[in-house]
Amino acid sequence: MQFIEKSPIEAGFAEVFAQRVAPQLDALEAKRAELRKAGWRNFGITMAVGAVIGGALAIWSDIVIGIIVVVFFLIPAFAIRGSQSKKWSGEVAETVMPAVCDFLGDMQYDRKASNSFSATQAKEMGLVRGFDNAKLEDHMTGTWRGTGFEMVEAKLTTRTKSNSNSSSNESTVFQGLLFRITLPHPAPTRILIARNFGRTLNKLAGFFSSDKTRGMPRVETGHAEFEKDFELHAQSPDGVLNYLPPAFLDNLTAIGKAESEGGTSGMVAAFEGTDFWLALSRTKPFLEMAKINQPVDAITEELHGVFDDMALIRRIIDRLHG
Repeated sequence: MQFIEKSPIEAGFAEVFAQRVAPQLDALEAKRAELRKAGWRNFGITMAVGAVIGGALAIWSDIVIGIIVVVFFLIPAFAIRGSQSKKWSGEVAETVMPAVCDFLGDMQYDRKASNSFSATQAKEMGLVRGFDNAKLEDHMTGTWRGTGFEMVEAKLTTRTKSNSNSSSNESTVFQGLLFRITLPHPAPTRILIARNFGRTLNKLAGFFSSDKTRGMPRVETGHAEFEKDFELHAQSPDGVLNYLPPAFLDNLTAIGKAESEGGTSGMVAAFEGTDFWLALSRTKPFLEMAKINQPVDAITEELHGVFDDMALIRRIIDRLHG
């Protein structure tokens, strides 16, 4: 099996693929078949239990209740089967990502990322709203053009209790990518680049904001294109516009338009000290390398998407450098 290079970032990887990835594909295919079989087996066992319980209820109580119980068992059955897909993705990542990171140079990968990135700090910076649970995956660290960075895929959720009963509902407050990028020159103060919701909604957002960053003084930039989409807030407004000249605001706007699924409405950014924080909304999976129902041969096509995702941080840093 060969890897066909398609984009500039992939140039030279075909040889690496042949030497480090291709020899492991047979073992990966065997693992995929094993996990897929286990997933369906566990699905069947779970549904069999549901059928027994539902059948008993249908006979001794009510047939409708029995049917509802059987349907209800579909939820854990699919969840148990899906856990095998997660294991498969992990197997592929552990095989492929070390070769990709070594090839790109000065880059490290942590799939689980549970303790290696602070989503709480991103909240304190005003990038995301308050959350109760953080699911973090695919943590990347490294450098590009002498600039250090880290990025992670995040799904942040919160729970709200129902007024009518003791149950709670889970809602997503953020889904996408979080970045922390090292700045060559420290920011003069804490700065937040927030979404512009319009005058009235902006005031409400600042009033109800739990992190207080949106409550910092607003700085008028005089940059019409930037002001159309964003609000700039700073703890101390002095010197902020010298630190963020019009050309840099152009680049920030371009990042939002080009890299977030929601355009500029899906981007929030912040500066503090030598850190530039960035949140980009995204529902498309990040660094997805394989699906358990696809033969391992499909990995060559999936890798193009992986390289596209890896190129994202390079494009962002290139824009920040101007």
